[in-house]
Amino acid sequence: MEKYQFSKQLQDASIHLRDKCAVAKEEMAKLDMSISVLENNICALRKELFEPYEPIICYVDSVDIDEEGKVSKHSTTLSSSAFLETGSSCRKARELPPVGEFIHKPIQVLQIVYAMKTSLLKPWVKGTIVKIKENTEMPYEVRFENAADKPSRTFPLKYLAYAKPSPVQFAVGARIIAQYVGEKYEMLEPLAYYAGIIAEEAKSLTQERYLVFFDQGYAQYCKHEQIMMVFHSSRDVWHDIYSKSRAFVSTYLKGYPERAMVKLQRGQTIKTELNGYWFRGRVDAVDGSLAKIYFPSEKRFEWIYRGSTRFRHLYDLLAKEEARKKQGTTRPTRPTHNMVLVHQKKNAPYVEYTGEQVDDSSKPLSPPLLAPQLPSASKENPIRAVARKSTSKVFKSPSVVSTHRRTREPDVDNYGRLNRQLNPFYQQIYFEPHQCDTYCVKEYLYVDGENKNVNPFSIPMRWGWARELAKQRHGERSVIVFYRAPCGRRMRNLGEVHRFLRITGSELGIDLFCFDSFVQCFKEFKPDIIYCQIKDISYGKENVRVSCVNSVDHQNPLSVDYCTERIPRKGVKMNLDPNFLICCDCTDDCQDKEKCQCWQLTINATARGRGGKINPNAGYEYRRLTQNLVTGVYECNSRCLCRKTCLNRVAQRPLHLRLQLFRTVKCGWGIRCLDDIPNGQFICVYVGELLTDQDANDDGTQFGDEYLADLNFIELIENQKDGYESECFQSDQQSSESQSSTSDDDWDESSDASGSKNYPSAKRGGKRGRLSKMSKLLSRTPVKPIDVDDDGQEDGQKNFTRTLYGPMEKCFVIDARNIGNIGRYFNHSCEPNIFVQNIFIDTQDLRFPWVGFFAQEFIRAGTELTWDYGYQIDSVPGKKLFCYCGAKNCRRRLL
Repeated sequence: MEKYQFSKQLQDASIHLRDKCAVAKEEMAKLDMSISVLENNICALRKELFEPYEPIICYVDSVDIDEEGKVSKHSTTLSSSAFLETGSSCRKARELPPVGEFIHKPIQVLQIVYAMKTSLLKPWVKGTIVKIKENTEMPYEVRFENAADKPSRTFPLKYLAYAKPSPVQFAVGARIIAQYVGEKYEMLEPLAYYAGIIAEEAKSLTQERYLVFFDQGYAQYCKHEQIMMVFHSSRDVWHDIYSKSRAFVSTYLKGYPERAMVKLQRGQTIKTELNGYWFRGRVDAVDGSLAKIYFPSEKRFEWIYRGSTRFRHLYDLLAKEEARKKQGTTRPTRPTHNMVLVHQKKNAPYVEYTGEQVDDSSKPLSPPLLAPQLPSASKENPIRAVARKSTSKVFKSPSVVSTHRRTREPDVDNYGRLNRQLNPFYQQIYFEPHQCDTYCVKEYLYVDGENKNVNPFSIPMRWGWARELAKQRHGERSVIVFYRAPCGRRMRNLGEVHRFLRITGSELGIDLFCFDSFVQCFKEFKPDIIYCQIKDISYGKENVRVSCVNSVDHQNPLSVDYCTERIPRKGVKMNLDPNFLICCDCTDDCQDKEKCQCWQLTINATARGRGGKINPNAGYEYRRLTQNLVTGVYECNSRCLCRKTCLNRVAQRPLHLRLQLFRTVKCGWGIRCLDDIPNGQFICVYVGELLTDQDANDDGTQFGDEYLADLNFIELIENQKDGYESECFQSDQQSSESQSSTSDDDWDESSDASGSKNYPSAKRGGKRGRLSKMSKLLSRTPVKPIDVDDDGQEDGQKNFTRTLYGPMEKCFVIDARNIGNIGRYFNHSCEPNIFVQNIFIDTQDLRFPWVGFFAQEFIRAGTELTWDYGYQIDSVPGKKLFCYCGAKNCRRRLL
């Protein structure tokens, strides 16, 4: 080391490298500067290039387009030149002042201000400060314009407002006065200033306008220059509001930005309160948080805040919440997590919880009315200790599948790819005229249970069948499906296929055939990225493997004792003796519903539903269920003489669809299908431990309530009966007589000192109509509500069915937290693609139905399977659960 001077060489090398690094840093700095200059030049060129093409926001008159395509001026639009800046002219979006804190400057003598001349409900008038007194409650003396001959008056700061717009943007909750612009109403004059608060900040989605709640109960979008700041407001600004609106404003500001609002679209119909009565109104326009409602019977338009309880949907929701609060100390139970969801009508209004301003197109022309007081509850819906799934809510499946979900989609999603292949088992089959019998399938003797872990719809093709696609004649684009049997006979529908299977004695199930052209039998979803993988989370307990993959991180799902049957815990007694079951002796696969006794149970049970009518077509249709059956499905059981291929044996069959457990980004673990699933196809059942109501409360409070599910089939039927008459209407003559009557003790209209009727009575409960024999659909008017008992139920609407099982009987609960099957992993969605059905198999006891999942639309391979939990918002005190389903109509909150 000393001989070769190693230390000196190291020192020289270090100095050399240090110099090299310094030179490199200088060169890099020069390069960074050059790149920055180039980027600035490119940005300038891009701006210069696109500046002539900058979009301009245009506001034009509304038009109507009829079925023939003719365009005409919108007939329901109210014109107000003072409010709208419309027409053929185009303008750019208005600019707002900067965001900042508003600084209150002291009042000076001779300063021009606005002052409350008479009351909070009257216009504020411009005046001049003529004198400032000291040590008094009302130190500011104001002389109003056009009143020079009258003496001046004194005011405190909270009744004075600036006469110039604010130099900064207004914040939500600011006490202001705003210029009312619109049609003349009972309490408001156009272009006058009235007291109110800022309810929403100005945003581009609302054309840079603020939402203002006036003290009178009206609401309106205002521009910045139409609003003036009040000199002083209380710390809790709602104390300065007019008493009738105080409760509503207090609740609104305490919960902001989270708000419950009714999601509306133009053309929808919704029950709306008007002068103390429920009317069926039509949505004529939507502007942000406001909706213009047209009342045909009154020939009247009115703008209403979408968070107002004047809408029946929100009225019922908040009334139930109020009932839960009242009953929280006496009846502590759990909220309903709805297992049987029967979907609402397509594009029907619904309540959403939102913290952001929505973007809608129509522009308001006159202000809405608010309903600031929360009415009393209409039905029993008690406070609960934990959240759990339930069967107490139902939806009606859409009659027509949404077109945007039926279109072909790309073969790639976030985590995988769809692999398609042609039928490798296809062979040309030539048909020769003959009578089909068992000889037709002699070479293809299928045994039930073969060909596991493959696409179930490919099984017929593996046993001599062929699936052919063809276009219809006359140039139609629709594609139709044919099946060709091993003997060459072509079949056009499931009825012909089932007839062939019966004649030949084949054990192929009818649910293995699908005539939906969107279903591809040899398409499979495969994830591209796999960090963790489990081949079968059921470990052989299911008929097919249920794989598990993680494409997000390296976590594995928590260990669960997988089971495929319900396991009663101590205190739960199920009678599974088959001798107590009604059975059938059908030999035709229960195809004749009139002869099958099991099917008759399903059909006759429909009389217990809404309307009391029997549906002779109730039940499965070739082992598929496209619409939820509220009154339940009774399947054939172990005592029946029918074969395994029976059309009424669905949920009791083992799993045959290929499902995969996968990790989502925001919603934990979820389930997706690896193959295409047609509408109405059975997915799986939901199983776990059966608990008593008390045990479910204790376990849910201690260990969590994410996997609890109420078996409240009885309450489901009772709730279908309750409120059925609420959809009925009287004739015009009878309704007018009932409305003009003043002797009805069940009705109370509230009116303030000024004679306003904008605020319905707080005593009003759930309203039920009375069916009139002479009522006609073409002329509908609402009826008055009836009173509600203290417990939240209407007179005569009590649930006695469950008490027949015992005075202390309550619904049982499924707990899939530690023991369960694949059904425990299904996530929630506000736009679900599967629904839940109550089914009776091994017992016909109404307390213990099986819960099965069915596809409610065509589901593409690789799509996550989701259903609507139907949690009751705020049903668990102190607990909030937000929704991340990402659906277009997401309600934002689950609990």
